[in-house]
Amino acid sequence: MKEKTFKFTGKPSGDHESFVWDVSKEDFAIITGREPKSYEKAVFTNRRFMIYPNHLLVGIADEEETDYEFEITIKAKKVK
Repeated sequence: MKEKTFKFTGKPSGDHESFVWDVSKEDFAIITGREPKSYEKAVFTNRRFMIYPNHLLVGIADEEETDYEFEITIKAKKVK
């Protein structure tokens, strides 16, 4: 089984889409392995970029025609 662990600072996106986080440019690059595109800028949070579940799955579940069983653990704490 392939596995990845990410720790990043973000906030739930304000665009009312499910399971989207607004993260820094640096965290975006760490998670995706690339610089963000202009269309990936967060709509409601300045200087942040949107991360979707598919960004987290790159290299793990790339095959579109294959089913996968996922285990996702989310731990959240407020950042001061």
